[in-house]
Amino acid sequence: MFDGRPDPATGLAHIAADTSFSLLDMTIGECLRDKAVRFGARDALIWRQDGELRRFTYAQLLDMAEVVASWLLTRAAPGDRIGIWSRNSAEWVLVEYACALAGMVVAGFNPAWSQRECEHARDLTEPALLLAGYDTRGVSLMERADALMPQGTVFPLEELFALVEGTQRRAMPEVALDDLFLIQFTSGTTGRSKGAALSHYQALNAAYLRSVAADFDETDVWVNAGPLNHVGGALSVVLGTVAFGGCYVLMQRFDTTEYLRMMRETGATRIGGVPTMLIALCEHPDWRPQDFRIRSIGSGGAAVPSPLIERLNKEFGAPVLVVFGQSESVMITSSVPSDPPQIAAETSGRAAPHVELKICDVASSATLKVGEVGEVCAKGPMVMSGYFRQPEATAKTIDSDGFLHTGDLGSLDAEGYLRIHGRTREVIIRGGENIYPAEIEDYLSEHPDVVSLAVVGVPDERWGQTVACALVLREGAMLNPAAMEDFAAQGLAHFKIPRKWLALESFPQTASGKIRKVEVEKMFVT
Repeated sequence: MFDGRPDPATGLAHIAADTSFSLLDMTIGECLRDKAVRFGARDALIWRQDGELRRFTYAQLLDMAEVVASWLLTRAAPGDRIGIWSRNSAEWVLVEYACALAGMVVAGFNPAWSQRECEHARDLTEPALLLAGYDTRGVSLMERADALMPQGTVFPLEELFALVEGTQRRAMPEVALDDLFLIQFTSGTTGRSKGAALSHYQALNAAYLRSVAADFDETDVWVNAGPLNHVGGALSVVLGTVAFGGCYVLMQRFDTTEYLRMMRETGATRIGGVPTMLIALCEHPDWRPQDFRIRSIGSGGAAVPSPLIERLNKEFGAPVLVVFGQSESVMITSSVPSDPPQIAAETSGRAAPHVELKICDVASSATLKVGEVGEVCAKGPMVMSGYFRQPEATAKTIDSDGFLHTGDLGSLDAEGYLRIHGRTREVIIRGGENIYPAEIEDYLSEHPDVVSLAVVGVPDERWGQTVACALVLREGAMLNPAAMEDFAAQGLAHFKIPRKWLALESFPQTASGKIRKVEVEKMFVT
């Protein structure tokens, strides 16, 4: 289990898939029904509403999900996409399970998106319905949702319980393992979001293996503030919990005081978050790890600093586990509780069961030797079916042999541990959010004062990285960072807006005329 190693006879950075471990041969709806039978009286979902903790047992969760599924089936058909545009909520989780039961497809919109970004997602997925709630600031998205969709197709997510009241139950349709379940939006180097298409089998088993890596069981209580519009929330946490019959403690958004309060009131055994969240918890005045019995701390989305791992290990007596994956393949590698602490700090663990892993030369795609740096490529049943309605983009990402080219640079050592060295696609990771410079450059290039520009990621103590932008402006124009940020805010999510700016007379270039982004990055850190 998670112990694959390269073949020493060849010396190649290649790990064969371990298929000896059985995967779950069921749909997401079948998994929920199974847990309602086996653990019907156990808590499945806990959340805070109007200052009080609310709970659904597995029996109650299934019952309510079936009601919501029946409501959806009166307005849409199996195979239709259902848009969910909101911060985290119990209603979000219910719609996710209802879609699984009704054979419909979840399309989670990011509540931080601009209207322009939402229009692109709408045009790509063509949702039959859009359930809109609030963004993480508590601002209603309903007015914006009404402007996006035809009349009669938008419903307030926070009123879901009232909306479905009195719904006549319907027979649920047959759902197959390879039926599409989730379209996960992920930015690309072309500058526009792509939708990674994940089936029931792909989504559930990726989440299942995430929990297997942590030695999860039905007694676990998992507090996690990961956003449900990301695979870390909607799959790793929601489905990773139901895979074993544990309890998911939901938070609307990350807040350190509320996180610690929820841990105490629910008896948390598992916690998780990107490093910035864990650092914030450690810095909180109410931080008393001795109050808890934590079995593991999950992290990822950015490098986890060694001092943080050492502190969490010491104060909780529990391992920090790191996972490497992406929207296109949620579970690729992971550390496990038996790994030494430095593994979580220095590597991304070993290949998950059923994952074939190799390091390839970026130019030739030839498999490299152990220790050499190249592109991380993965193959297995958890890899997406492709990008929804984007065959050309799919062909550029999944090769003819079925390997997903992750766009991340890495190396494998002789023990099978993966180390990440950078990103071939220049992705910026800010607090767990993947940000692609091409999208930001695309939009900012529309500014009338911009002649040329380059967006890069620069180190940031709190966020891991932050977005920086270097510009060549038209003659006579002066750089006004505040005005540029205001312009960016009109078309980009807040976390994509550059917070560091630099005006240049010209860019350093390669012989072929391409901007040397490595040199641009140095301008911001020297």
